[in-house]
Amino acid sequence: RPTPPSSNKKKKGPGTLATAYLVIYNVVMTAGWLVIAVGLVRAYLARGSYHGLYYSIEKPLKFFQTGALLEILHCAVGIVPSSVVLTGFQVMSRVFLTWAVTHSVREVQSEDSVLLFVVAWTVTEIIRYSFYTFSLLNHLPYLIKVEA
Repeated sequence: RPTPPSSNKKKKGPGTLATAYLVIYNVVMTAGWLVIAVGLVRAYLARGSYHGLYYSIEKPLKFFQTGALLEILHCAVGIVPSSVVLTGFQVMSRVFLTWAVTHSVREVQSEDSVLLFVVAWTVTEIIRYSFYTFSLLNHLPYLIKVEA
């Protein structure tokens, strides 16, 4: 009995050009979130307090959080095998919090809650984007290899 054609196919990833683009995108995003992390640490060390740290990372935060909108496009054009809807909700919720809440409501900018979500995002995004980069390069560090 012949094997159905679909079972002969290996999982197909992005093409060479798309992979190169995604590596560059993920490296840039990792670097951007590292800039935010360093900015937070430097501001904390300079001030001796965590109050008002938002102002030290406001511009890179807005830039790199808004840059994540490209992830919706990546899903829509099919170079990333994720749901456009789920990715859209995730990205848009963060962009909304960044622009419609934190940017627009000045009183919020000095709240401790802003520091909490920025620190959470920073740690998460450094790990996530570096993981994607190493995955695309087929060079995952031993400690985070996932056996399928």
